[in-house]
Amino acid sequence: MSLQAIDPHHLSGPILVVLPRYIGDAINTLPAIALLNELYPGKKIYLLVRPYMREVLQRAHGYDFELLDDARHQAEEKASLLGFAKTLRALRCSMAVLFRGSLTDAVLCKLARIRYVAGYAQNGRSPLLSHTLKLNHCHHYLFRYCRLVNDIHGKPFDKFALPRLKAKTLPLTQSLSRATGVYLGGKNKGTRHYPAELAAQALLRIHQQSSTRFYLLGDPSEQQDMEELKQLLDAEGVQVANLAGKTSVGELVDTIAAMDAMITIDSGPMHIAAACKVPTLALAGLGTSPFSLVTPLTPLCHTITSHSTSLHESEIICAIQPQDLAQQFSQMLGEGHGS
Repeated sequence: MSLQAIDPHHLSGPILVVLPRYIGDAINTLPAIALLNELYPGKKIYLLVRPYMREVLQRAHGYDFELLDDARHQAEEKASLLGFAKTLRALRCSMAVLFRGSLTDAVLCKLARIRYVAGYAQNGRSPLLSHTLKLNHCHHYLFRYCRLVNDIHGKPFDKFALPRLKAKTLPLTQSLSRATGVYLGGKNKGTRHYPAELAAQALLRIHQQSSTRFYLLGDPSEQQDMEELKQLLDAEGVQVANLAGKTSVGELVDTIAAMDAMITIDSGPMHIAAACKVPTLALAGLGTSPFSLVTPLTPLCHTITSHSTSLHESEIICAIQPQDLAQQFSQMLGEGHGS
């Protein structure tokens, strides 16, 4: 079905943008936000965010928007769907762009009486949308978000810019060593988690090749997993600090931005590092989406991919050998072939 292009000059009210629920996905919508800014200069654009990721979006650099907490997901006194729809109705938005495939979000916009609602045809919500696109599952996520904005406006753009975050300055105490952030996930990350024993071997090799201080990152649920890794490294005399569970989400962005390099699994920290222009080595095993669809498009992100033939999902990422990880990290930073 062909879409009737929306004319930006015919929209009088603000624009509502419903962001995805995860940090990495939300960061990947920023190029599409930039397209909206270009189409609607000076117009108020509300980004509907889950409260926990507000600090990340506050560090988005070069975009014009206002953050709006999704009261349905507050820690206390969660708003009902009808109650929050009434709140949105008072904003008198002319258009909503749904970057989530949720049926509930489409219902929310309908109840908020928003005239134009654009999104992909997912989860039976097409009748609730004024502008519906068929999802191509081969498209990179950055492309998906930008295409949604571009197509409903008659395809005025030929390309998009990559996401940008500007962190707050964070001085590190160890100025004589390279600062390398490490996020390999806790056991809560399932098949994406790179085991502590393998990680310790890889980081020890990197330490032996150059003066490096490692900063282990993670949320409170991953603190114990990172402590196990720290103890393995401490036993080898490797400089390491365990920051897991000790930073807010915003401070996590600031910490990653202060790093000279990052080693990470497919995760939010990977996308943060890319948006902060930090050289990154990403471990690609079995993720929640095909890695080719989520990998940062910046040349500063290098990937080491598992070539496992195991039928056990948890073992796929384990096929990335510590010596290969250390070697590729050294090559990424121009230090030769490693040892």
